[in-house]
Amino acid sequence: MKKRILFLSAALCLLLTGCGSGLLEREWSAVTPHSAGYWENGGRDTLRADSYQDLVNALLLLVDDHAERGTVRLYGENGDCAKLASDACNEVQQETAPGAYLLDYITYTGSDERGFYELTLHFGYRRTEEEQERIINATSTEAIPDLLRTAAAEGADSLVVRVSYFSTDRAGVDKMIREVYAELVPDGGTPSAPWQVTFYPDTDEPGIVEITLK
Repeated sequence: MKKRILFLSAALCLLLTGCGSGLLEREWSAVTPHSAGYWENGGRDTLRADSYQDLVNALLLLVDDHAERGTVRLYGENGDCAKLASDACNEVQQETAPGAYLLDYITYTGSDERGFYELTLHFGYRRTEEEQERIINATSTEAIPDLLRTAAAEGADSLVVRVSYFSTDRAGVDKMIREVYAELVPDGGTPSAPWQVTFYPDTDEPGIVEITLK
C-alpha cells in the first residue's frame, strides 16, 4: 500500500476546538522540529496542543528531539482529555515510524488545570541519540538499493532509512533488498543468510526500514 507521510508545519496545525474533535478524519504526521507555534507562550519548556492531532504532533516533536521528559498542555472544553492523552501516547509509540523505532515506553501523569489539561511525560528509548542521528531520510523507497550498496561497501552493520513515500509495498522493498544481496553476495557467499529486514511500525504502511547486514 502506498503512503505519503505528511510533514506538518506549525502554520498548518489544525484549528479544531474541544479535546475530542481532533479524532475525526485525521492523519498522523511528522512535525518539523522546533516549530515555534507548538511552544506555549514562545517558551521552550512547555508545548501547547489545541486538538488531538496537535497532541500527537507535540509528542512526535519531543521524540524527534530525543527528549527524556516534556510537558504538554492540552486545551479544549469538551471530551475526555485523559483518554485522549492515553490514546495519543499509544498512537505515537505503536503507530508512528519514529515511535515504533525509537521508543521503549512513554509514561505520564495528567492533571486538570484551569482551562487546560497538563501532561508531564517521560520517554524511555531503545535507541541512542547516535543511532537516531544515523537514520537516513529518503523521499522514496527507490533510494534504498543505492543506499544499501553504499552501506555494504563501507562495512556497515545496518542501514536504517526513513521513507517519505513508499513507491512499492513491503513485498516490493523485500524484493529490492534480495536483489542487492544477490548482486553483492553471489552464490550464497558470506554472509550465508539474506539480510534481515524490519519495518517500523510493523504494518502495511511503515515509515522506517531497517536492514541488518551483520
